[in-house]
Amino acid sequence: MVNTIQPKKPLGQHFLTEPAYCKRIVHFAAVRSDDFIVEIGPGTGKLTQLLLERANRVLGIEIDPEMVDFLQATFAEQSRLELIESDVLTQNWSEIMDRILPGQFLTAGQKQNLPVKVIGNLPYNISTRIIKRMTRIEYRFHSYTFMTQKEVAERVLANPGSKDYGFLTLVVDFHFDRQAGFDVPPGAFRPMPKVDSHVFQLTPRTSPFSNIDYEFFLKIISTAFRHRRKTLRNNLIRIVPDTKLILAAFSRCGISEKARAEDVNLEQYLCMTRVLCLPA
Repeated sequence: MVNTIQPKKPLGQHFLTEPAYCKRIVHFAAVRSDDFIVEIGPGTGKLTQLLLERANRVLGIEIDPEMVDFLQATFAEQSRLELIESDVLTQNWSEIMDRILPGQFLTAGQKQNLPVKVIGNLPYNISTRIIKRMTRIEYRFHSYTFMTQKEVAERVLANPGSKDYGFLTLVVDFHFDRQAGFDVPPGAFRPMPKVDSHVFQLTPRTSPFSNIDYEFFLKIISTAFRHRRKTLRNNLIRIVPDTKLILAAFSRCGISEKARAEDVNLEQYLCMTRVLCLPA
């Protein structure tokens, strides 16, 4: 099946062709018979086939029109698969949910426990952008199981003190509980990428953080990591010019005066956001 379609480099296409890893993804995502699956980038349909065997219904989002035609021909007799030719970065997710579960979609920010899981082998060239976009719709889905290049996965899953820990880590950690999965070697793909991949899972936090000015939080962490070699205090002076105020926030939030951005955990950044965002 995969030999009839040629991957397009501009779209970052690397087709997962090894059945054993497709099975591991389905198992790791804990796909059940009552689940609705949104698959990002179905590719040649290797993973799609297994999802259809396990799930209630699968909706695939594919940007490549040639691939959509190929998948429609391959699964012509499969009534539980729906394909949408669309760019996942601009896709209207309210429309997606309404197509899967008409009338049951909630507005952004409302918690729901609908059996909808997002699964995808994300294109290498836009994987980070897709993950960031998912943070804007996190509570609308049960879980997100993604495969990305290992370097991106390490940034998503990093802990404080790690060289991989940074802005992306904190943005994802704010919205999701993160779970590492397993590596996938280059040989499992066609064409073979030059790096390993990693499968991980994101689950919306059951108790979202409250009383947080999210835009100010983003401003703090982006400023904090702008110059990693500088101390956190020296970076934050860019947006909070009062050093005494910064040090007071450090003291209140349990942060060392000599700390660098990678030494501070999410709870401490949230604490700083609350303290430094107090009205003048």
